Amino acid sequence: MTSSVSRQPLTNVTEPLAQRGRSSRIATALSAILLFALIATPAVAQIVPDYQGFSPLDSRHTPGMAARFMDLSGRAQPNWFQPIQIDVEDGAEVSVYHSRPVQAQALASPAQLSVIVGHTYRLRIRNIPEMPGVELFPTIEIIDRLHPPRGQEHDYPIPVNIDRKDIDLALDGNLVTRVVYLEQPQLAAPFELDASTRTRDIDAAQNALAEADRYGRPLLILRMGGRLPSIQGEPVSFYGTGGPIAPSLLPTVPTPATEDAQAAARVRHGSNPAPATRRRVATNVRQAVSTNGRQEAAQ
Repeated sequence: MTSSVSRQPLTNVTEPLAQRGRSSRIATALSAILLFALIATPAVAQIVPDYQGFSPLDSRHTPGMAARFMDLSGRAQPNWFQPIQIDVEDGAEVSVYHSRPVQAQALASPAQLSVIVGHTYRLRIRNIPEMPGVELFPTIEIIDRLHPPRGQEHDYPIPVNIDRKDIDLALDGNLVTRVVYLEQPQLAAPFELDASTRTRDIDAAQNALAEADRYGRPLLILRMGGRLPSIQGEPVSFYGTGGPIAPSLLPTVPTPATEDAQAAARVRHGSNPAPATRRRVATNVRQAVSTNGRQEAAQ
């Protein structure tokens, strides 16, 4: 393939001195803009920068510490009940321990209810298909809330997804930690995530809470291990911090996604707005830490 280039004869043009000075200033300004663009390019190209500075909170801390920190910082609102939806793969019975004296509310998965930011709740998962007799007692720590459109709070619950990999890891003696976070819109993927893409696994040595903070705003921490209640009984603190719960109906009709509800999506990278029928909240960072049998102190 060949290309032709049209060459125009050069002509001498006498440019007025004032115009020449103006052209020089424009050229200097353009050079400055170009230099700035070249300097800024590496920073812009770095989509998700490494976590900078000291993080006072760690997903490996004692359950309840992050929630307590949020409570002391004023994030917790005792009159706001944040809807969550607990979805166990293939279904199960989910009981939520709450209030004082301790009470248990049993629901079928997907189980939707409302909880209070700043509290930790103990769950009981049983009647798992093809796993007769298996019971798990994870905790969920509520560290932040969503801001959905007024009157549509129950259409945008925080999703708590527990899949078979989580269950198998816990039964094999690991402590599984999931941090659910609301992604930054500019880092959100322009496609719908599913069970195979909504969770990102990280190394056991990393701080899952700080990793989630790199991508958005952490909302909830799920911790699940193999610990079972003692037959001699457990202290009341085993069942959480005594936070109340409230009913929350499963959404039945798709509603437009706006503001937090639109950004609260199971998405990953990109900045395209979600379609109006999406009702997605956050994605997950998962971490599995090997423990000695069923003696993990936290879970």
